[in-house]
Formats: sequence, structure tokens, C-alpha cells
Amino acid sequence: MSVLRPRLATTGLFLANGFGIGTWAASIAPIKAALKLSDAELGIALLAFAVGAISTMTVTGHLAARFGSARIAFLSSLAFAAALPLPALAPNLVTLILAILALGAGNGAMDVAMNGHGTLVERAWERPIMSSLHAAFSLGCLLGSAGGGFLLGRDLGAIASLGSAGCLALLLTLGGAVSLHMIVSAPAEEAPGFVLPNRAILQIGLLAFLCMFTEGAIADWSAVYLVTAAGATTAIAAMGFSGFAFAMTIGRLTGDRIVHRLGKPRVLRLGSGIAALGLALILLVPRVEIAVVGFALAGIGIANIVPVLFSAAGRRMGDHPGIGVAMAATCGYSGFLTSPPLIGFAANSFGLRIALILLVIAILTVTLLAGRVESEPAASSAHK
Repeated sequence: MSVLRPRLATTGLFLANGFGIGTWAASIAPIKAALKLSDAELGIALLAFAVGAISTMTVTGHLAARFGSARIAFLSSLAFAAALPLPALAPNLVTLILAILALGAGNGAMDVAMNGHGTLVERAWERPIMSSLHAAFSLGCLLGSAGGGFLLGRDLGAIASLGSAGCLALLLTLGGAVSLHMIVSAPAEEAPGFVLPNRAILQIGLLAFLCMFTEGAIADWSAVYLVTAAGATTAIAAMGFSGFAFAMTIGRLTGDRIVHRLGKPRVLRLGSGIAALGLALILLVPRVEIAVVGFALAGIGIANIVPVLFSAAGRRMGDHPGIGVAMAATCGYSGFLTSPPLIGFAANSFGLRIALILLVIAILTVTLLAGRVESEPAASSAHK
């Protein structure tokens, strides 16, 4: 049986998810302005996204094990598409929080389900493909943010941009529905009940936490750092994260071949080392042009760490990869959620430049612990 169609269908889900997230990011500012929210009110509303995501991740892994990853990936993608326009329709803060909570829940479920199913497709493909799937997500983020910005620039509003993203996600999900179900997980009666993570999954989860801790802090603090430490304007400061995101996309597009050639532990060790070098460069030489290069190095280095970790976690659970992915994803998102406020507290006490040293320490720890993710035998180069 050919696995090209299931791979393309799964890639479509990653692209749809990234496009939705990118469009959502571009829509936050106009929604804030429309509802006349303060920074504190917006912060509370945005926290609901993370709460919603984490609340559905663990249960989604068990649902995928019980009913099949293809079915849950399909249903969660529909839920995500339906939830995308809701924040733009909210008339006040309370309804906005509920809408963002629903969007986060849909995203968390979709994230776990599509990564778990991607692990099954990767196994059938017999070569690493997880990096290319995450590259589709990164590409979707770039396209979504650009498309959302274009629509908003034409005064079409957040409803138009998020509604368009929801329609695209719906079309990609429905278009790949049949192909998605060509790869199925183990029968439902063989699905395990509630299980605690074993030592191997905990180690993978720790690395996911450290990596996404670093990624979350870069997303929220890179522009602030360039303004305060390098004297950049707010427009120029945005180049820091743009360089990071672009480099991450390029790194993921080439990541499958690199993982296949070097193996997972070496990719983790090399990638985290490059990221640490880039972050150290940013802190040692606080100049805009140097910082953009440093953020790009960090993006290249971090690009394939999470795909490798999710793939490894999924393989640890055999025929029910969604459970392993859910455990690793929950740990990773916890890092993504906690890093911005922790960096903020540290910056308030010691200064932002000193606080960001925590990121160097976190990513260097990944370098030291990379060998804990066991190398797997190289798969056959042939694919169906």
C-alpha cells in the first residue's frame, strides 16, 4: 500500500494548524483594540489558550489510542477549524476568554492527534518525516501571519482573517479525510488505560520542556531585548523573531535527511549546541545585526529538536503513539507557558540580559542529556 497519500493528508493537517495559529497571532492586536482591552486583560485572555491546550492534550492521546489516531486527528482538526473565528466574534472580555479557551482546546487536541498520527505514517514510510511535517506547520505560520496581515491591512477585520483561516483548515481536513484513514493504529480493544510516563518518556518530556522553554522565551522577549539592549526600533526589533522563525522553517525542510543520516541523539546534541552558540552570541554582542544572526542560529538549532522528541516519544508507546506524544507535548507546552513570566520575573530583578542566560543554560542541558534519547537503527531508504 502506498503511504504517499496519508503523508500528504497529514502534512495538510500540519499546514492547516500552522496557518490558523499564524492568522490568530496576526489577529490579536486588532481584537485587543476592538474590545479596548488593557495589557493585563489581554494577558488573562491569552492565558486561556494555554490552559485550553494543556487540558485536552493528555485526554486526546488516550482517545487516539481508543478510537484510532486518524479519526481523532480528523475530528480535532474540524473542532480547531470551527473554533478559529470565535475570538473575533466575542463582544466582551468574558466571551473572548471562553472563545480563546475553546481555540486552545482545539489546538491542543489537534497538535497531539496529528503528531501521533504522523508517527504512524513515519513508521510506514520507513524514513524520518517528522521534521518535514513540522516544516509544514512553520510554513503555515508564516503564510497565516502574512495573509492575516494582508487582510487586516485592507480593513477587512479579524472576522475575515480568522474566518478565512477556518475555511482553509476545514478544506484541507476534508480534502485529506480518506487518505488520512489509510494508516490506522492498533484495534481499539488493545488500547491501554491510563498509564504513567515511564523513565524514558520522562527524559524525553524534560528535553521537550527545556527546548520549548527556550522557544517560548524567544517568541515573547526577542523584540523587547533588541529594543532595550541593542537600541532597535520596534519595527526593526521584529526582525529578531522573523529570523528565528524563517531559519526554523528552513531547518525543518532539510531536517528529515539530517535525522536519517546522523541519528536522533546527534541531531539533538548538534542542534542544541548551535542554538546555545546563537543565544550566547546575542547576549555577548548586543547589536541588531549580530542578534538577527544569533536568533537565526537558534532557529536552525532548535528546528528539529521537538520533531525528533515527539517522534521518539510516539515510538516508545508502540502501537499507541498518541499517548507518548501527549506526554511529551504536555511537558513541552508547560515550558512554553512558564518561560515568558519566569524570564520577566528574573529580568525585573537582574535585568533582561542576565535573565536570558537561563535560555543558554536550558538549551545546553539539552546538549548534555541528548544521549538519553536512544538511537534507533537506520531505516531502509526505500519507501512505499
